[in-house]
Amino acid sequence: MTSPPGDLSIVLPTLGSHERLGRSLPGLCRALVALEASRGSAGSTEIVVVDDSGDGSAAAALPEILAGLGDAPRGVSIRTVCTERNLGFGPAVMRGARDARGAHLLVLHDDVLVEAPSMTALLDVLEAEPAVFAAAPSLRRSKGPGAAPTRVPARVVRLEDDWICVRDARGGEGDALPSAQIAGHALADIEVIPSAAMLVRRGEFLDLGGFDRLFGPASLEDADLSLCARRRGRRLVEVLGADAVHLDLGDGLGELLDAPVARAVTARNRLLLRWKHLATRTDAADHLVGLWRTTLEAGLTGDRETLEGIALAMDRLGEMAESRATLSGAAPMEF
Repeated sequence: MTSPPGDLSIVLPTLGSHERLGRSLPGLCRALVALEASRGSAGSTEIVVVDDSGDGSAAAALPEILAGLGDAPRGVSIRTVCTERNLGFGPAVMRGARDARGAHLLVLHDDVLVEAPSMTALLDVLEAEPAVFAAAPSLRRSKGPGAAPTRVPARVVRLEDDWICVRDARGGEGDALPSAQIAGHALADIEVIPSAAMLVRRGEFLDLGGFDRLFGPASLEDADLSLCARRRGRRLVEVLGADAVHLDLGDGLGELLDAPVARAVTARNRLLLRWKHLATRTDAADHLVGLWRTTLEAGLTGDRETLEGIALAMDRLGEMAESRATLSGAAPMEF
């Protein structure tokens, strides 16, 4: 029996870890039951588990995981979508987003915990303010049993040696400054919406292109989405009264790929992000001069990872140009 279109779809990409899903799904199920009860909208939510294992192992393991959760999943619509191969986080989110039925998407890492009051606050903000493209809770990172979670700092986008760098804010830089309340909730405008926990309108997310496959399997897809949204004049906000806990159980890029390969992929995506969002031909010309210098220095010093990152980015140059052509107000450039 299928559920009717509803208010909210949680999109949860996973490789099928029992530890991760066993810790996150019970809380998410309880949160959705409470959310539906508080809004008087039974059947209006769902969880779309995206099996990105590539071999269906996550979907096969899900019944056993759910059986171990007791009564937590009762009354909650949980569906599984399988990818044909391991695509990575961003492409897996897009697979789930296209299959979801909700008007809103709550994108989560599968080791993030969000409770009903925080979901309600995020929904309140998006429903009340059309100018907000995405709303995120205040992320806190778990430090282990008995330890209080610590706040994850806001991230900023900066140019460093003419490469784009997305990093944690330092010493008050890029601090989320409170702005006017929306629907009774205190907000702060932020530069980068975190992919670990973010709420968007499904239609608008897909219309903007969502997470660009250019940056697959992972790394900087959320920074690109943020730049694309801000280019259209859309706001990205942190809802200060909403919290989410990131258990930080691994399976990031560094765990999925060998460390040197992961660093090369990150370097590649930093370049692709820079190229996609170059502002003018003059900006592009200046960047290419700097890139030539960086390449020469890397060759002379034996910096293999930088050279591999540049080569990997060059291999996606045509795909980058196609992606750039979809940007609002982007001038065509010759590379």
